[in-house]
Amino acid sequence: MPPGTVEHAVRQAVVEGQTFHTPARGSEFSVARLSPEHLVLLLGKKEAWTPISWKCLEGIPDFLRGRGWVVIGSVYDTYADPDTLDGYLKGCVKRATAGWVAAVLEHAGVVQIDRGRPARVQLTPAYR
Repeated sequence: MPPGTVEHAVRQAVVEGQTFHTPARGSEFSVARLSPEHLVLLLGKKEAWTPISWKCLEGIPDFLRGRGWVVIGSVYDTYADPDTLDGYLKGCVKRATAGWVAAVLEHAGVVQIDRGRPARVQLTPAYR
């Protein structure tokens, strides 16, 4: 199956081992792997192996489309506000991943980030 638009954008812009910083706290993390099934991130001081399926990532533009700016809203809990990017991602991964995912997707040109408080994302014009 050919990659979707988000997977294609990430694969074009990101390489394994590349480091990023979260939008709100500036925490460093890296991309461990771009596997056929997942984008794998290494999160936190312990570099927790965190696979996020391409299928989940491909749903982000549909989740954001038509909403304007959406709060990233990463919370370290299994529940998250369903109107935040974190709320969407908790349906795929029961871990706070929204800030990390937002940083990767910004680098790939899928979203833009407003780093004010609270940090927010919106689709770039190419994905609206």
